[in-house]
Amino acid sequence: MEFTVLGPLGASVPLPSAAQPRRVLAVLLTRPNEFVHRDTLVDELWPQDPPSSAAAVVQMAISKLRKALSPGIPVDDVRQRLRAGRGGYRLTVSEGELDVAGFSGLAAAAATAAGAERRALLERALGMWRGRAFADVPAGPLVEAHRLWLEDQRCAVLGKLVELQLAAGDHKAVADRLGPELATRPGDERFAGWLAEALHGLGRRAAALAVLDRCRQALWEHAGVSPGEGLLTVHRRIAGTGWSVGGPPCGLPPATPDFTGRAGELAELGRALRTPAPVVLHGAAGAGKSALAVQAAWRLRKRFPDGQLVADLREPGDVLAGFLRALGFAEAELPADRTGLISLWQSHTADRRLLVILENCRSEAEVRPLLPSGPGCATIVTTRRRLAGLVGARPVEVGPLAYAEARVLLGAIAGEDRSSADPDAVRRVLACCDGLALAVRVAGMKLLQRPRLSLAEFATRLENERLRLDELAVGDLAVRPVLAEALAALSPRQRNSLRLLTFPGATEVADWFATALLGCSSRQAAELLDELVDDHLLHAEPDQAGFLRYRLPDLVRLAHREPPDSGALSRALTVMAALAEHASAALGAEYPPPRPTDAPAVASDRVAADPIGWRAAESANLALAVRTAKNHGWTELAGRLADAYSELVGPRNSGSPGWLGFGIVRDRLDLPAEGEKLLKLGHSHADAGDLARARTCFSLAEARFRSSGDPRGTGAALVALADVDADSGRTRSAVGALRDALDLLRDCGDLAGQAMASAQFGSLWDDLGDFQRAKECFDASLLLSLHCEGGQQHDRSAKRYADVLRRHGRLEEAGELLASALAGTRSSRERHWEAHVLRSLGDLHAKAGDAGESERCLSRSLDLFEYLGHRHAVAYTHRSFGESLRLAGEHDRAAEHLGLAMNTFREFGDRRGGGYALLSFGRLRADEGVVTEAAEGLRTAAGLFRELGFPVWELRALKDLSAVDTGGRQRDRAREALTKIRFGVTPA
Repeated sequence: MEFTVLGPLGASVPLPSAAQPRRVLAVLLTRPNEFVHRDTLVDELWPQDPPSSAAAVVQMAISKLRKALSPGIPVDDVRQRLRAGRGGYRLTVSEGELDVAGFSGLAAAAATAAGAERRALLERALGMWRGRAFADVPAGPLVEAHRLWLEDQRCAVLGKLVELQLAAGDHKAVADRLGPELATRPGDERFAGWLAEALHGLGRRAAALAVLDRCRQALWEHAGVSPGEGLLTVHRRIAGTGWSVGGPPCGLPPATPDFTGRAGELAELGRALRTPAPVVLHGAAGAGKSALAVQAAWRLRKRFPDGQLVADLREPGDVLAGFLRALGFAEAELPADRTGLISLWQSHTADRRLLVILENCRSEAEVRPLLPSGPGCATIVTTRRRLAGLVGARPVEVGPLAYAEARVLLGAIAGEDRSSADPDAVRRVLACCDGLALAVRVAGMKLLQRPRLSLAEFATRLENERLRLDELAVGDLAVRPVLAEALAALSPRQRNSLRLLTFPGATEVADWFATALLGCSSRQAAELLDELVDDHLLHAEPDQAGFLRYRLPDLVRLAHREPPDSGALSRALTVMAALAEHASAALGAEYPPPRPTDAPAVASDRVAADPIGWRAAESANLALAVRTAKNHGWTELAGRLADAYSELVGPRNSGSPGWLGFGIVRDRLDLPAEGEKLLKLGHSHADAGDLARARTCFSLAEARFRSSGDPRGTGAALVALADVDADSGRTRSAVGALRDALDLLRDCGDLAGQAMASAQFGSLWDDLGDFQRAKECFDASLLLSLHCEGGQQHDRSAKRYADVLRRHGRLEEAGELLASALAGTRSSRERHWEAHVLRSLGDLHAKAGDAGESERCLSRSLDLFEYLGHRHAVAYTHRSFGESLRLAGEHDRAAEHLGLAMNTFREFGDRRGGGYALLSFGRLRADEGVVTEAAEGLRTAAGLFRELGFPVWELRALKDLSAVDTGGRQRDRAREALTKIRFGVTPA
């Protein structure tokens, strides 16, 4: 019988093919002729969590082995090789049956032999190995330990043989034998040394040094250790220069102990440093680029066993010479010329794995000669510029710290308990640091240095812009010098560009504004701005309108502190005024209005394409521009900006900048201009639903026009005043104002004004219950409007008349008027009035029972009003939508729209609109059978219309109320409303 384990497990008889019997046999062969306890076998087969059937499985494996090793022999027969006893099993192996014994015998014989005999015995011993011990057996702890012991024995024999071969000068035999061995054991220093000596003996010096370098690399990567003295000696003997005993050079400064955040950047660095392409860490001065580079280098240094080299390119001295000295070159070995140094550096790094950090680089040309050439090397470059010309480089931006990261860093330095006690002050402090890592660190260190300084007091100091940079300094660590150095490194052209980009009070400006400030072509401006962005002195982000917006970081602005250039500012504000007027014109037009002549064509087209987005992006700067122009004495420009601002944002949101245009004409004592501006402001307030302010403006406008002897303007102000009074329930005042307006407009021959006043009169008479008078007024209005230019007044009169006709059931006539008005408003591109006409069409289709067409018209009307930002008109459309959906039986959707309308009417204080919404709510609840709520809503609506002086609408509410509440005073109130309508209680 023979057993072999020095390679795949085998025997001279067929063995079971199943895994478990073979694994049991392997264990028994590690301890031949000894009893191996059953528990030992279980532990070998299942090192963790053996199954409950483990003992039975072992017993079955033993049974299969007995049948294979001692076929036909009973268990208790003395000839049985595999016997049980002492809680386990013993495998009988006679002398010479196990190959391990033969290997050990030959090794022992070689120890006492000499010369050629010894070499022959060692070669025979190694020849017994057919591969790795137990090569085809899954190893548990016992077999694995025995396998390692056998491997050590083999290596010891191999070492003795190699020593003999080297002594005999048989270098080829050593190289042939150790090449495959070292491929599987790259960190074996003895084998590496022997193989290097053999290769060197064969004249292959480069290959010998490569073997030594690979061994050194493997030692560093797998164990984090440097080569021992023996390998160092071999290297010195072959290379002529030795590795330093301390291992490869490590020039890394200590990592920052409280380094915080930057997880994304660290992960990106880890991926990028797997390739030889340089990684460019670019960011603002003080962003923490160096700290990030050092942190990443310490984490990844084991990838680079040949060393880590660091150089600050601002410091004097030859960086390449310093690097080569650190790598072991003596001064005498360094070339005297720059070209020779570069050549030596590139050749020496070709087969090495080095990590190089180049800090504070200023240009690509400065970096290129310092890049190591080997594919196993990596380079990190820190710079304030992007270094876009560095071919193949991987840029990683080190931007501002996120608030959460800055908060953690501040707490780590100043003390977490202190930071947690006043989170609002922490937020204020970090806002002043603007995400700059250096500023956050200095703030934390200052708080740590001054424990009695409260966070709130420190935040107050920092919020004073004149003191901020003085406060951000502690010891020799300060923000101002770092920023001053970055600004000093700019070219004269860049410094001048930064000076021109000053717009005091603005946090950011659009690209068109920056171009106007710079006073050059858009292409030249883009180049200048890109340079400043590349130097991280400007931040650039697109806004929702598609314009790039540039922001000068607060700390850079404070360090720069240049007064604004008045010429540049005037130039830019003129462009802003033109674009603001263009945006205002585009808001009310379906098609883009003509481009302004004093603004760039590209910017004008973008504004026309999305005037609402432009308004949202520029509202704050536009308000600032109004004040800036006024403070500089640019009166006309300030007036343009103020008017455009008021038209864009509406009077409710315009505040003092919106009134500045009025103040300018008032200072000039220009009464007609004052009246025009007041009239315009009044209409804006009325559109926004602020009837009280609208009435004030219209009254003041009337006074200005009367004082200046302007009947046309006075009539227009009276018509507007009557419209507000009618909506507010001041019907007597409205009728009087309209009569006065018609007299004035008739005397001065203003046909459009007469048409407008007549249409207003028609709507008022209908609300008061006199349809005949209403019809006469509308007929006159339509006739007059036929002689007016443009047709806009005809469309507006037709819309008003159609609403009255619809309420009186004359749907066909109303439909014809609305179709004409819709075509006219679309032709004149008046989106605002198109939306009004569409709402009336929606009401008409709802009355006619065409729910689908009604929803289509009302949806389009709602979209237009929302696009234009007319919330008051949006509320009236929601009310119409609710009534239409109620008639269509969609009660849930109707309630949703009516609720939205009611909320807006309540916010604006519009009692008339609230009455309309309550009337629809009451009808909706009545349709649903909710009698109590229906009665309450209808009763409240009737009371509102009674207070406002609209008997027709009161009568309509009372009629619906009587259907759900028969016990109330509806009849008496209805009688009173009819009396008002029929017997002249209303104005005659």
